Amino acid sequence: MSGTRTPIAWHVTDWYHDPYSRGSWSVVSPGGSPADRAALGMPVDDRFVLAGEATHPEQAAMTHGAWETGVRAARWAIDGGAESVIVVGAGFAGLGAARTLHDAGVEVVVVEARERIGGRAHTIELDGVGVDVGAAWLQQFPRNGLARRAEQLGLPLRSTTFAAPLAAAPDGAVGDVPAALHDLAALASIDDTRPLSTIFRPHLDALSPGDRRVAQFAIDADLVLESGVGLDEMSAWAFDEPGVGTDDHFLVGGYGQLIDDAARGLEIRLDRPVRRIAWDGGGVDVDGEHADRCICTIPIAALHGVVLDPGLPPGHRTALSRLTTGRVEKVVLRFADRWWPVAPGGYLRWYDTPASWGEWLDLTDGVGAPTVAGLIAGDAVERHHGGRTEREIAFAAADAFGRWADAVAGGCG
Repeated sequence: MSGTRTPIAWHVTDWYHDPYSRGSWSVVSPGGSPADRAALGMPVDDRFVLAGEATHPEQAAMTHGAWETGVRAARWAIDGGAESVIVVGAGFAGLGAARTLHDAGVEVVVVEARERIGGRAHTIELDGVGVDVGAAWLQQFPRNGLARRAEQLGLPLRSTTFAAPLAAAPDGAVGDVPAALHDLAALASIDDTRPLSTIFRPHLDALSPGDRRVAQFAIDADLVLESGVGLDEMSAWAFDEPGVGTDDHFLVGGYGQLIDDAARGLEIRLDRPVRRIAWDGGGVDVDGEHADRCICTIPIAALHGVVLDPGLPPGHRTALSRLTTGRVEKVVLRFADRWWPVAPGGYLRWYDTPASWGEWLDLTDGVGAPTVAGLIAGDAVERHHGGRTEREIAFAAADAFGRWADAVAGGCG
């Protein structure tokens, strides 16, 4: 790797092995639906409720969806006359709940397992610039409650479009990926409970090698990267749940600004992983601390590490079994110079075979220094991360980014 293309600083995420997240965001499994999200967020015995992005039927997998479920849970507690509430988790769901309770005059304590707040949103300083290594964009902007808070705070925002990436492949012209995705979407009905691997198989088998290559690009970039799971675990809802692309905005300076604002004045106890939550007619007990109600925002993949007594009702357990959690990891690379081709929207795609770092975001104009962020998902993570150090992962990602740049320069877009 040339000196110009050698990163001077980097950060590699590992949300999958983080014991307090166990992955990126929730996904509807075959046989499930957004109704399972709503069912999972229903209060239990008027004492306990789950909140978080996984419980939002319309804004799942997004920070503002998590925030809204926290606010909703807080209002349930307030309307029920709660005088004290324990909130478990200080991500956006927990902060949304605690902020709402605190502002309403309800006694609230937040217990957080990590030594920081924010959950799966985390802003770090990388060689002098602030970058988000978890959630990074304000999506569904017109209906995003966190976007309204950012506007009220006067935070700088940059509108972003993901509709026209600067794309390339290592083996020739990319082809018409949107058309291939359209053909796949036409095969998927939300009433079909089979995994997408089964639904797609006859169609893929009938394609010519060239058309199948383009269809695989669509699967890798538009389905696996969006969910973090393979087709065997993916339902037809992958095409119907709202996602990115609705007037998305980049938050210059990072999500940490919103996190700090939401946490202001709250009692938050860090480094306090919860082991047991119990409830009865007299209230709730969270590891020996008593309150009227508990709002639990632990991500669903990590929920198994907590004892719930008397446990979730059958409907909640069924709903939970119909959701899973994807694996999407990020690398942020800081360079001395901006040596790569510049796309007007800053959105780049690398259609590698097999899939690797398929999505890149040029953060340079937003953070004020030559910086890119790459995403990798599903089984590609293990192929590229397994047995490597963080430095080795970062340099392998930089190599993939360099191959994208060379392919663009060579006209393979």
